[in-house]
Amino acid sequence: MLRRPVLPVAGVLAAALLVGAAGPAAAHDDRDRPSSFASIATFDVAGEVAEILAATPDGRTVLYTDSALRQVGLVDISRPDRPRQLGVIAVGGSPTSVTVTKDGRYALVGVDTTTDLTAPSGVLAVVELRSRQIVRTIDLGGQPDSVALSPDGRYAALAIENQRDEELVVGGIEGGLPQPPAGYLSVVELRGQVRAWTESRVALTNLPGMAYPTDPEPEFVDVDRRNVAAVTLQENNAVALVDLAKRRVVHSFSAGTVSRTDADIVDDDVVAFDDALVAPREPDAVQWTPGGNLITADEGDLAAEPSGGRGWTVFRPDGAVLFTAGGSAEQALAAAGAYPDGRSDDKGAEFEGAEVARFGGDTYAFIGAERGDAVVVYDIDRETRPELRQVLPTGDAPEGLLALPAQGLFLASNEDDGSISVFALQRPRGGHR
Repeated sequence: MLRRPVLPVAGVLAAALLVGAAGPAAAHDDRDRPSSFASIATFDVAGEVAEILAATPDGRTVLYTDSALRQVGLVDISRPDRPRQLGVIAVGGSPTSVTVTKDGRYALVGVDTTTDLTAPSGVLAVVELRSRQIVRTIDLGGQPDSVALSPDGRYAALAIENQRDEELVVGGIEGGLPQPPAGYLSVVELRGQVRAWTESRVALTNLPGMAYPTDPEPEFVDVDRRNVAAVTLQENNAVALVDLAKRRVVHSFSAGTVSRTDADIVDDDVVAFDDALVAPREPDAVQWTPGGNLITADEGDLAAEPSGGRGWTVFRPDGAVLFTAGGSAEQALAAAGAYPDGRSDDKGAEFEGAEVARFGGDTYAFIGAERGDAVVVYDIDRETRPELRQVLPTGDAPEGLLALPAQGLFLASNEDDGSISVFALQRPRGGHR
């Protein structure tokens, strides 16, 4: 039966937040308005795709990964409204992630060199940025997915996914698990000269909360100021916490389930949030918050249930849920005309990327909707009660999210059209917000 479009109250409010005040509201003092982000540039990179972003500590140069052409690109954003290509660096394989050392001397690039999923391989390519030359490759023993630098600059943590073959039938499920070899967390200690850096590995098998104990499938990693890495085990619907100094897992937990009655899980050309859904979150990106909690972008992936209907979640480090977006993120996309109904029965909007940053007195969570071609922005000053602020339209399939608070900038790299979207924080006149 054809369903009528439904835009709930939350969606209508989201539309108001998106377009700003109009009519009588426009007469209000600007100081009553919260800060917002405005698009100032869209830059087409040299190459085919732009996936994951990083920046030099001065915020003047942005790096992006281009797995299609096996290279990392550099873009000058010293004039953020006029980005300028600086060049590209071949890395000898498919770059999956990139970060920059705290001193700005080196880019650390996770490079997938796998030719057979049953024998995954990869390296950490250390690129000297001044010469744009690879000065060392560190064997990771498997297929890297995400890399994160500890805030003190001492460690690089890499999620070694050793990804599954999505066409292999296991247990009657196409792309099912387990599929050896098991992934793990690689820890590179960045002490002394580059030649002295050491790499070690932390097993992530047989942890509490995992759905497939022998096949972790690490997806994304972020490191807090205590040098504890949060690692999502996406297809296992779990999160592991790893003490990098001790090289050991200190906690793990299941990400639990989404339970909604306001989902849209039917591809019928009608956006209506009136379906029931109970399904595992299966988080992709993870970020630590200033309050010491965790934010996950819940993409869904392997579950047999319809894969739309996910959002994002705030967890305590012990796994307790402090906030779940429920339908608010999807409804905000719908209000902005960005909800992809054609994907409702297959991962939906795909909330995949996450970024958390403090701009002045305000802390924001940015959640990327890969299939919605947009980023939803929440104020998370109260981490148990985030407030929706904006929907930012991006290029095609935003993959990497990067906040540069010192420059007042937020960037999204868009995988399918090879572009970078640049947004600048706009503060109200006379107001701190």
